[in-house]
Amino acid sequence: MATIDRKKKELNAKIVYYGPGLSGKTTNIQYIYEKLKPEHKGKLMTLATQTDRTLFFDYLPVELGEIKGMKTRFQIYTVPGQVFYNSTRKLVLKNVDGIVFVADSQRKMLEENLESLQNLEDNLAFYNRKLKDIPHVFQYNKRDLPDMLPVEELERALNRYHVPYFEAIASKGVNVLQTLTAISKLVLQKLRGSAEVARVTKEEEKISQVSTSPPSEPPASDLEIISYGEPERISPYSFKIPLILGRPATGERFSLDIVLNVGALRMLEPEKVSQKG
Repeated sequence: MATIDRKKKELNAKIVYYGPGLSGKTTNIQYIYEKLKPEHKGKLMTLATQTDRTLFFDYLPVELGEIKGMKTRFQIYTVPGQVFYNSTRKLVLKNVDGIVFVADSQRKMLEENLESLQNLEDNLAFYNRKLKDIPHVFQYNKRDLPDMLPVEELERALNRYHVPYFEAIASKGVNVLQTLTAISKLVLQKLRGSAEVARVTKEEEKISQVSTSPPSEPPASDLEIISYGEPERISPYSFKIPLILGRPATGERFSLDIVLNVGALRMLEPEKVSQKG
């Protein structure tokens, strides 16, 4: 669901960190933000609730390359872990391109992991989407705590579609950047095969060809103004003037509207005005 910034020639893709409360989503985001180069990241924004926070920022991973001549800027979000903030979680998932599910590896947290994963599926269904169709990875966090589940058990319980997973200790930065790199590559891979991106880039090529191709009409030097209409104000500082142009040699006539922005005009000296008639 990436959006395209035509002016900057950038794809904007959204990656969301999902999971139960206190599983390490915020710790991931803060570590990533600290490690990125200042010129590659935007400002870290926080939407605070009474017991949780939603963090987001964007970054441009230049080392991952371009897609059809466009750079990809990633918007990174966390979601509140608490159930009563589900409306916020649902909103953050809108138009998501990639998901990192951060699971708490502690045995006592298995049920909360399962509930959060089901909540993710339910919220995606609100947008008529399915997790299996969206690039995603699992991060089994807090691997340094006692009474943690073996990865094999977490895999059987959570990883329904057999996507990549990472054992992490987010508080120490272990496999945090590796997780981000993996989901970024999966999203880029999906975008490179996206019909929507292909369609838009083809439109860009057509626009480029039109802007650089020579005009089909002969030069305007042989055109003369046949008549013109009354100026029509279209904004406080802009007027539209209808013209009829013609070529006396061929008898051809053309209609043309000229938009004049008087706010952009500079004052001309009187003698220069007289010289120009």
